[in-house]
Amino acid sequence: MKLVYSREGGLFPQIAQTELQTTDLPADLQKVVDTVLADPTAYESKSANKNLRDGYQYKLNLQEGRKKVSLTFDDLNLPDDVQPLIHFLQQRTGKP
Repeated sequence: MKLVYSREGGLFPQIAQTELQTTDLPADLQKVVDTVLADPTAYESKSANKNLRDGYQYKLNLQEGRKKVSLTFDDLNLPDDVQPLIHFLQQRTGKP
């Protein structure tokens, strides 16, 4: 399955992006992806914080065949169980 991650925003707006196959993820993070795919509506952002300045916005796009899941989070609504995945993907971008 293809996974595309991007992070936008920050004090000096920049885009960090990476793309990989989920088979390239460590086993524990593959489980996170499987959990998200099993019930993506549980991970949909409830609301965007329009007052969040200098914060980051994280986008995950997962695609397997015709099934596609797109999720967007910000610093305030990033689920705890998704944080390790975001951290791993951010490291892969090579940007701080």
